[in-house]
Amino acid sequence: FIQALINILNNSKDALLEKDYPRLIFINSYIEKNKSIIKIKDNAGGIKEEIINKVCEPYFTTKHQAKGTGIGLYMTEEIISKHMNGSLKINNTKINYGNIDYLGLEITIELNAEKN
Repeated sequence: FIQALINILNNSKDALLEKDYPRLIFINSYIEKNKSIIKIKDNAGGIKEEIINKVCEPYFTTKHQAKGTGIGLYMTEEIISKHMNGSLKINNTKINYGNIDYLGLEITIELNAEKN
């Protein structure tokens, strides 16, 4: 699970390094209907709609070849879905911070919160 979070945060960090405005990452967690929900948002501009459904495919990357292998989000989805029986959702979102609207990405992790 820690590796999944590191992959997500590293992707946000890499995208934000290219921006010259305030760089923001928000992490929220809560429990809803016996599900643990973790939402990670950034204001790095989001992902083009025509490729957003491909970002968890193995070896798919939006980064320059020298900077990305395309397995980070693939591994993240594998960890969350196969090893933790959860789900991973990736959506573009708008963030308002300091009365300024930004476009960014929101990754939602849902895990079963019931005790076994």
